[in-house]
Amino acid sequence: MKHSTLTHQAQRGATLIVVLFMLLLITIVGIIGIRVAITSLNIATNSQVGQLLLQTGDTPTNQFLNVANYNDLTVLSGAIGKAIEENKVAPGKEIIFCYRPTSNLKLGSALDTTVLVPPAKNDPANSKATIDSTQTNRSGFCDLEADYGSARQAVVTQVAVRIPTDAISDANPGSTLARDTDVSLQSNTSKGKVEARVRVTSTAIMPAYSTENLSTVQSECIGSSSTVGYINDNIDDAVSGKRTVADCLRSYGIPVNTQVQEIDLRKRDIQITAP
Repeated sequence: MKHSTLTHQAQRGATLIVVLFMLLLITIVGIIGIRVAITSLNIATNSQVGQLLLQTGDTPTNQFLNVANYNDLTVLSGAIGKAIEENKVAPGKEIIFCYRPTSNLKLGSALDTTVLVPPAKNDPANSKATIDSTQTNRSGFCDLEADYGSARQAVVTQVAVRIPTDAISDANPGSTLARDTDVSLQSNTSKGKVEARVRVTSTAIMPAYSTENLSTVQSECIGSSSTVGYINDNIDDAVSGKRTVADCLRSYGIPVNTQVQEIDLRKRDIQITAP
């Protein structure tokens, strides 16, 4: 009788061990499943963030490219025209503005721009820009808490226009000269002469991911009514290696997408009637 009781107790103990072992396996499998799901979700989220930043950063540059009239693009009341004019006096400056699609002003209006003076070539890499003392307008700085590009309030886009100071390294000789010049009948009609090279740097920003208070990021990276941040374009030799707005934002965990578009402005004057 005692032997039978001991046998039943041993069986119950063995059953309990098996049940506990199965529960342990189920728990492990569940944890692995959750981790895989979280990883997949993170990958999907990162992909969506990247796609949204890419699309938003494209928008201001495409609006410039879609301007058909040369004079409309280079007028002094716009960012590109202002950059061309500033380059004649002091090459290397950045004309910056914030992409504000809900604003009544046209894209890159000079009234909404700020003129940044980059640090000198021999200055430390983490040197910040300064503002031209004769042009103190600061409305070109994006507000990370207000200047969203859509009602989703997700992405802020800072844009910089700069006239490149480096020569085109891979250009063929004479590539920027006029094409199809007509000198017959004492006329001189040029088509396709490169009047200016313009580089547009668009930085799309998702402030919600910041690991720091946005007011601190604003002051440190971009600039505000009382501070100046970093340059946006460090491609030319004179500013090569200098810290940019995008570099600063990334250091605070903020996702950014920087797109650079270099544009050759060609004036096309076509003679309709003989002079």
